[in-house]
Amino acid sequence: MKFPGINLLEELEKDELHELHAVFNTRTLPKNAIIYTPDEREDLTFIIKKGRVRVYLAYADKEFTLAILRPGDLYSTHAGCYIQSLSSTQLLVADVHAMKTLMDRNPVFTRTMVRVLGHILKNTFSIIGGLVFKDIYARLLDYIIDEAQQAGVPHHSGVLIDLNLTIEQLAQLMGASRQTVSTLLNDMLRAGFIIKHGRGQYIIPDLPALKRHASEQCI
Repeated sequence: MKFPGINLLEELEKDELHELHAVFNTRTLPKNAIIYTPDEREDLTFIIKKGRVRVYLAYADKEFTLAILRPGDLYSTHAGCYIQSLSSTQLLVADVHAMKTLMDRNPVFTRTMVRVLGHILKNTFSIIGGLVFKDIYARLLDYIIDEAQQAGVPHHSGVLIDLNLTIEQLAQLMGASRQTVSTLLNDMLRAGFIIKHGRGQYIIPDLPALKRHASEQCI
């Protein structure tokens, strides 16, 4: 959940937002820590300062990952989801009510949050649209392309992406079984759309070609 043109960590460093920055407390968590559960009553907003965080739903023995958050991403605990650190993580945490009070007094921050919330709403509709109208293969393609565009590293053989997720975690993100996702990744490997580079790492030899292939899945 990146917000194009908005870096919340940089925004908080601005002089006019020093009062807001003071509302946030830094919280450090180890890998695989459960940060929040739906049963908790604290109403918090947090920004990822370091590491990666998984937002997911759970029922009985099933889990569905809604998002993987990275530095600069924002989330609010009122959504009733589980939140887990996927790596050593630092969060900037603030009470929602304290933030609302500041928003009433600080129009600069209000404008920033309106932009952020607009992007969150857009991302939410994108997730819902993917689940309703796209099959698992199309969603997996979209995710790989999005990773390449957001965090891909130029490589002499194309674009290198580090998903840094197990097949099980990737399956939870796609809303599919581990076997299905593994089979689809192998199909992409055989077709030459991706090349295995290391654990959780892939090279995309021709990103424009992969985008064209993804667009064909929506026809």
